[in-house]
Order: sequence, then structure tokens, then C-alpha cells
Amino acid sequence: MALQNAQVVALQLEKVRPKLPVLYERDDTFFSLIQKRDVERVSTRTARIPLQVQPGGSFGYASFDGGDLGRGSGTAYDYAQITPVGIRMGIEITKLVEYATDARDKAIENAAKRNVADAMKQFRHDLDASLQTAGNGVFGEVTGVNTGTNTLTLADAPFGARLLRENQNVQVYDPTLTTNRGSCTISAVFKGLGQTQSIVVSSIPAGTAANDVLVVDGVSGAQPTFIYGIPYHHNTSTSGNWMGISRSNPYAVSNGVNANNAALTLPPIRLAFNQIRQSIGIDSLGNLLWHGHPAQVAAYEELGFVISEIEKGGANQDLELLFKNKTMGGVRIKENVHADTTRLDLINLETWGRVEWLPIDFYEIGGATVFPVYGASGGLAASYLFYLATGVQFFVDNPRAVSSITSLALPAGY
Repeated sequence: MALQNAQVVALQLEKVRPKLPVLYERDDTFFSLIQKRDVERVSTRTARIPLQVQPGGSFGYASFDGGDLGRGSGTAYDYAQITPVGIRMGIEITKLVEYATDARDKAIENAAKRNVADAMKQFRHDLDASLQTAGNGVFGEVTGVNTGTNTLTLADAPFGARLLRENQNVQVYDPTLTTNRGSCTISAVFKGLGQTQSIVVSSIPAGTAANDVLVVDGVSGAQPTFIYGIPYHHNTSTSGNWMGISRSNPYAVSNGVNANNAALTLPPIRLAFNQIRQSIGIDSLGNLLWHGHPAQVAAYEELGFVISEIEKGGANQDLELLFKNKTMGGVRIKENVHADTTRLDLINLETWGRVEWLPIDFYEIGGATVFPVYGASGGLAASYLFYLATGVQFFVDNPRAVSSITSLALPAGY
């Protein structure tokens, strides 16, 4: 009888492909744009950002034939106040993982070393996601609760589930951000375009209901404060405060165009530019870029579909119908999959900066950056921890130099 394959399987070598693809998104689009902008090293005391807010001088007609020249005035100043917030990310690895992957003849990657690099990329991703929020750490809004499957359905706008990820801890707050219902860990995220936005969690905190919000892990109390993101600074509200200054002051209020749930058209784009020019001068637009979700960039492209005419000067030119090199009003567009799907922001990079008492680094005690875990017995557990940490907050020093288009309708399929 012939020797069959089943009888020699024990002799065969197992092949493991040496390439390790990443099967999830971890962009840091906006954070990378402003990471190297204006940085102020500060202590834990509130930092002041001085602002020149009003002109001075008494201008008018005068009779120099003994006339009264009147009294004068001077330039007025104010200051914004900002304090960094502490942010951390903890990574835990068992010793067996280290032992089992510490050589090329055991594994295609050293899992412990790879986790160090992965943690930094993920930390930057999470900072970028946080910069899309309005200073309160709200990452999503609940629209439906299924306790049988531990599934929370989320509102499509502004973020759906796009700021959330697997293995992320979140807290559930009531809609007024007053009551903390409890915490849970996300085990699965469904955030595809055109897909029902939802997450599966370890357990649904008691009392969770529609209109509740998902808040970043670690903050506490009513009205929590987290990273001051784009909608905090690009805000047309005249109530509340902006970095300690009442928004009743015109200089604390950003420019902005409300689209009132209409699809993107050209007039709001032009108006957003002209708002800045009217506010700070026609030659003072600065280093601008449009920041938005691909949904609104698609809406802009679709405006061009109906009016485009293709002229090709030579037979070897490529056909590019999707506007690969995109600008809007001569200003480049930066797409971000974390951005609010209902807005476009005219970012002035010269106005953005940050204060920090700790740049992104490994948490360290006495030179040590890796820390043991203790078991139930009081002895060591066969695992260890390391942390990434920063103390940072983000500011805009001139709300009049930025603008936005908000409450935009989504194009089909998004």
C-alpha cells in the first residue's frame, strides 16, 4: 500500500508568512500637522496666552487753529488661560509572550518589541481622534441599546463609531454630561461607510439609554474637560467660555458658515474665506488648509463632475477623473477619516499650538520604564506593564483667523 500524506504530516514543516499586515486604521492626520507647531513648555500652573484684541486711538477731524483735540485711548489686550491635561496609554504583556517570540527561529516578530512601536502609533491615533472632539471627551452618541448582545448603536453624525476602536475603555454619561453611568471595554467596532455604526462592549452600564454619550476613559465628575479639539476652537457660539474668556467677546468667537443640513455648494466655501478676510484683513489669510472627512471631500468633487471638461494634450497622459490633487479655493485639502462627517474646517496652522509639561514619552520612575504586575498572592505575576504618557493641551491664538462650514448633508453612500 502506498505511503499516504496523512502518514508523513508529522515530518512536514509549517510555513508562516513573514509579512505582518495591520488590519485596522491608525491614522494621525491632524495631530501630525500640528505636532511640530508652536509648543510652549509649562508647569501645572495655568498658562497665559496674551492676545491683542482691540485697537486704540481717537481718530477724527481736528481744528488746529486752537481747537480741542480731545482725549485718547490705547490698544487693548486680554489673555486666554490653558492648562495641560494628563493622558496615558497602558500596555501589558505576559512573560510567555516575550519568551515565545524573542528569536527569529521562534516567531516572525518579537512581539514585545513590536508592541512598543505599535503603542506609539496607536497613541498618536488616539490623540488625533481626541482632537476631533469639543473639549469634553465625547467620542460618540448612543441611539440604541441591545442588552442581549451588549451592542450600542451610535448616531451616524458627527462621528458614528469612527473615533472608537477595539480594546478601548469608555465611560457612558447621560446627555447632559452630569451622570456617569459606568465604564465598559469595546470588543468590536462597526464603522464602515454606509454601515450602521455600532460597538460591542464587555457589559452595558445600568441605565444606558438613547442620547447618552461615550466619553474618554479616566475623566470624572460632571462636565469633564479633555483635549480642546477643532470644534472647541472653531466654534461660532456666543455663550460659554473659550479658554477662560467669555464668548460674549467677539474676538473669542470663530468664523463659521451654517449649511443648515444642505449639501455642500460653492457659496459657503467662498463665504468662509471672506469671513476671515473681513475679520483680520484681506492679506492675512495665513497658512490655510481645509480639513474634512472624505465624505465632504467627495461632495466637493461631485460639484466638479457636472462641469468638468477633459482636455488631453498628448496620448500618454493619464486619465484622472477623481481629482487626485485637490484644492478648494486654491487651498489644499487634508482628508481625515476621524473628522466630523458634517463639517469642513478652514484650519490656519499659524494659529494652532500646544502647551505641555510632558512631551509624549514613556512613563518613568527612577530610570525604569517597565513595571511588574503583582498576583493575588502578593507575589509577582508573569507579566509586566509600560505606559506612554503626556501632559498637553491645544490652543488657537486667533479664532478670527479660522472658519468652518458646519451642518452639511452627507452625499449618498456615506
